[in-house]
Amino acid sequence: MTDPGAAGMVAAGRYLILQAGRECGEERWEVRRTANGFVATGAQELIPPHPTPSRQEWRATLTAQWRLTDLEILWTVGAHVLRATHRAQGGRWHARIERGGDVREQEGDFPEFAEVEYGTHLSSLFILARRDLQPGGVHEFPVLRIGPPWMAVTPERMLYRCVEVGTFATAAGPVRARRYVVSLPPRPEAEGYTFWADEDGFVLESYEGLDTQRSWMRLVEYRRGG
Repeated sequence: MTDPGAAGMVAAGRYLILQAGRECGEERWEVRRTANGFVATGAQELIPPHPTPSRQEWRATLTAQWRLTDLEILWTVGAHVLRATHRAQGGRWHARIERGGDVREQEGDFPEFAEVEYGTHLSSLFILARRDLQPGGVHEFPVLRIGPPWMAVTPERMLYRCVEVGTFATAAGPVRARRYVVSLPPRPEAEGYTFWADEDGFVLESYEGLDTQRSWMRLVEYRRGG
C-alpha cells in the first residue's frame, strides 16, 4: 500500500468484512488530497462464506467540500466483468454501465444537498464530512444508492442520526467516537444499520442491523497522513 507519509495522503486503511460473524473478505482503501479536492480508491474482495464472492476496484473523485462528483467501479464476479462510470455535472448525474456486450445508461437530478452511497464505508465519511451531527442530531437527505447487480443508481431518502458519544477501543488504543444509525425513510429505523466513527468521520466498526453484537465491517488497519 502507498506510504501514508507521502505528500497528499489523508488516510489509508483496511476493513475486515464479516457475514454472520464469519470473516469473508476485506477492503483496502486510501484517501488523498488533490489540488481541487480529494481522491479515494479502494479494492474490496469477498470470499466464501459470503454468498457473492467477487472483487470490486473503485475510484471516487470529490470536491474540497467532500461532494462526490465521479465514481468508477470495476466489478468482477467469476468470469463476468462489469464496468460502471458515474459522473456529476451541472446538477445532473449520468451513469454508463458496461457488462459483456451490454451497455446501459442512466441520468437524473443530483441537487447540491443530495449524497451518494456506494458499497464502501468511505461513503459514510463523505456524508459526515458535509454535516455536523451532534448527539441527538438528525439529518435527512436524498441519496443516490449505487450497488449490484448493475452498479446503477436507485434514488432514495436517507436519514443519519447520532445516537451515542463515547470511547471506542481500536487496535491502536481507545479513541473518541460517535455512533450513528442509518435508515431509509419511510422504512422504519429498525430496518437500518448502525456504526461507530471517529471524530473525523472514518468508520471504525459497523453492524448487521442495529445489534452491536453482530459486526459487519471492522477497521483493522488505519494510518493517517502527515
